This record gives sequence, C-alpha cells and structure tokens, in this order.
Amino acid sequence: MNHRMNAHGFSRRCLAFALTLATPALWAQGDPSLLRGLGLDSAAAAREKDFSCAPKPPPSRPAQFSGGEGLPPLPLPAVPLRRTEKKNPPRPPVLIAKITTERASDWATNPADAENLLRWMSENLKVNFSSINLPQDQIPQDPKEIPILYRTGHEAFEFPPAVRDQLRRYLLGGGTLVFDACCGRRAFVESALREMQTLIPERPPYRLPPGHPLFGAFTDLKSYQYRDWARKAGAVDGDPGIIGIDVGCRTAVFLFRWDVSCGWDNLGDSNEHHCLGYTIDTSRRLGANLMAYITAEHNTAMPLSRALQFADASPEKSGKFAIGQLMYNGHWRTREAGLSMMMNVFHDRTKTPVRFAVENVPATSSRLTEMPFLYLTGHEEFEFTEAERAALRQYLQRGGILLAEACCGREEFNRAFRRELAILMPASELTPIPAGHQLFQYPARVTAVQPRPALAKRLGSTDKIAPRLQGVTLNGHLAVIYSPDGLACGWELAECPYCRGIAPADALNLGVNILSYSILQ
Repeated sequence: MNHRMNAHGFSRRCLAFALTLATPALWAQGDPSLLRGLGLDSAAAAREKDFSCAPKPPPSRPAQFSGGEGLPPLPLPAVPLRRTEKKNPPRPPVLIAKITTERASDWATNPADAENLLRWMSENLKVNFSSINLPQDQIPQDPKEIPILYRTGHEAFEFPPAVRDQLRRYLLGGGTLVFDACCGRRAFVESALREMQTLIPERPPYRLPPGHPLFGAFTDLKSYQYRDWARKAGAVDGDPGIIGIDVGCRTAVFLFRWDVSCGWDNLGDSNEHHCLGYTIDTSRRLGANLMAYITAEHNTAMPLSRALQFADASPEKSGKFAIGQLMYNGHWRTREAGLSMMMNVFHDRTKTPVRFAVENVPATSSRLTEMPFLYLTGHEEFEFTEAERAALRQYLQRGGILLAEACCGREEFNRAFRRELAILMPASELTPIPAGHQLFQYPARVTAVQPRPALAKRLGSTDKIAPRLQGVTLNGHLAVIYSPDGLACGWELAECPYCRGIAPADALNLGVNILSYSILQ
C-alpha cells in the first residue's frame, strides 16, 4: 500500500447520487428471517380467522381534495409543509391517505381507523390533520400533496406494476408508506413484506430497534403493551415487531406486524374479536409517534446536496487518492452524497492537487491494498465475518486509515463498531484524540463544535462542545478515527431532525481536517 498517492490502475469515478439497483434474490422474494419470533406460526395465529373483525361498509366517498393550507407539524423540530391554493370551507390539511381497492373487504376492515387516530390526536394532543381514501391508481406524484400513504387489510395483496412504479417514485421523492396487518393476519404480513422489498429492492429491510427515532418522536415509548391474543402468539415487551426500509437516513416504509388499526379504531377484544396487536393506548401512542416522525422527516427528505453533483476529473490534479466505502452485511450505505460533498469542500478550501477515486468495496476485496483510506458508516447492528476481520486487521497493520462514524449518532451502530474493533485489535482501544492533535489544526483549527438539537438534548447542553473524536494509534499515526456523533448528515447539509450529530459547518471542518490528515500520512 502506497500513501504517496502514486497508485495506478484506477479509472476516474464520480460519486453517483442515484440509488444503485443490485437486488439480492432473497430480498425480492421476501426475507423470512425478518418474521422469526413474530408468531406467524403460533397456535394463536392458526386460529386468526376464528376471531376476526368483520369487514364494515366503507365510509362515504370524500369530496375532491386539493392543497390549500400550511401543514402544521407536531410539536417537534419540523418545518411546516406549505400549500398555496385556498379551499372553502377550510379543513385540516390532509396528512394521510388510505389506499383503496375495488373490494372494500380488502382494505376497509377498519374503515375509519386513520380518521379516528387523527381525531384522538386532535382531542388529546391539540394537532389537527385530516385523512382521505385514495384509489391505488391515484398515487400522487408529489409527496407534498399527501405525506403518508396507508395500506391495511386481512388478506394477501399485490400492487399492479404501474402502481408499484408510482409508489417507488413517491417514496424516493420523500413520501412514506405504512402497512398495517389488521388483526395481525399472516397473509397480509407476508405479502406486505414482499411488496415493500419489491418497491425498494436495493435497500435491505430490517426490524426497527428500540433506539429508532420513531419511539421517541413524540412520546418516549419504552414499552409496548400487547393484547392478550398477541401475547399468546408470542409478542414480547421490548420487541415492537416493526419492519422498515430506509431511504438515506429516513425510514420510508413501515410494516406493523402487530395490529395498530383496531386500536386506532378504539376496537377492543371480545368473544368474536381476538386481535393480534397492541392495546388501544399503545396503538394510539405509536400512531402519534409515527405521525410526528414522518412530518419531521418529510420536510427534510430532500437535502440541498441532491441538487449537486461531484465530478473529480480535473486534468491538472497530479495524483489519485483512493477512498473506499466499506460494504458489509447490513446498512452500510446511509447518506450517499456525504463523501462527495465533503470532498468538494476539501478542494475548495485546500486547493490540493489531488484527484479522488471512490468506490464501494467489501473488506475482503483485493482492491483494499490500493486504498489508503476507508470509510465505514451505518445505523444498525452489524457483524463482520472472520474473513472480513482478518482482512481489515491486515489493512490497518499495513498503514491503512479507517474513518468510521455512527450515522445520526445511532447507538446500535456504536455498540457494534466498538465490539468489532475490540475483536479486530484486542491489544488496542479507542481513546479520545487530544485537543492538540494535528488533526484538529489544519486546515481549520477546530476547538469546539456545535451539536445538533437531538445530540444537544442527549448531552444536556446547547452550547458548543469539544470534538468527541476517538482513535487508535499504530506505528505513530492514527489508524482508526471514530466519531460516535453523526458527521455525514452535516456533510450533506441535511436538516435531519433526529440526527444526534454535528451541525453542518463543524461537521465539514472535521471531515476536511480528517481527509487532510490522511493525505499527509
């Protein structure tokens, strides 16, 4: 490995912002491991059709809707959505649309569930929104028209190809899709999982961990109360049983394996109705948190960086510096434009005649020897294989530099990274990088950084804080640089309301300094 930037054999690359479609077959067919422990094969689930809510007539068709009002957010750090066309008489802005099909029994098992949730939120939380029913062939092109689409039911279903295309554009454009298995019915769960993976095949679905922002978006949900029949099926406190797919740092698709719609509809259990779901109170609080999370993320779903493009092809730049984003079996790709934005700023500030080559690499790739700098990020728990650990250990011992960050400051990634590093380098440990270190001196002198609101709340301080970078030193240089606080959202200039990270200006300063330090080694 040569760190004087005279490596050869790289083709020039730019960092594309479009999602790369490389679909594992397992994802396209539905990953059954995601459903393990969720009671689909339980004795209680086997009797699901014996005790089920009967389909009711759908509500009367609403009047034609149009945008007209500002969309007030829930009491959290979100920016209101704006509408320009007025409507008379005024009505609360549409927050959620329930997807309908020709058969009411397919989607209207609890026909007023979304409406009743919003009514409860209005009465108890003093926030006013409305809902509509929307035929599935009328998916809006612009998510600003309707931020949330909602599909519920008992039976298996399948979106037509044209509807899938519309839904995919809607989701990638900033919209959110919520699936609810009414009464916890197995057929709906399995088909919804297949559909969500078909819609966004390039992103792995995952079980939302307790640390996901959803569970603290409005009220702090530390426990989940289940109905008796759900407990008989295997529901346990501490595991919400919600599956999601992320686009960037935002969860764009939610699948509730345990029913919430009966709770939204204030429907209790009886001799005729045994629901595999949450209690009414938990369902409502989960619903409020869901609306809070989505309204906040919706307003920040399209960062400024999406309008920019980075291309490093200037002929007067003398050398190449290879950056590899480390791939692993998990959510290795979060803020896709972060590196390119940071590199753009690096060039603007330093005028360094260096051309960057960036590629996504597995730890076991032979290309690793040509890359003096690796970047590792993610949100969730992960685990390297023994082969990956051996390759990374050798890489670091030979002089490579690894920059890792817990994107959005997620605790699941933080725990996993520390565990994996301890296995990789048992004789070394992460220690705070001292304030006088070269890394904090050039090109910007960084003595303090501004935490984002979510991190400031966790730390109990709104003032600037000392940088919390940590590192491992080998042979006189930093081999590992780690930030437990999110940096990439700042590099992307994204608002990201739930990010426990560093504000953009300071995140860029740290990123440029880290890159400068790495080039000089």
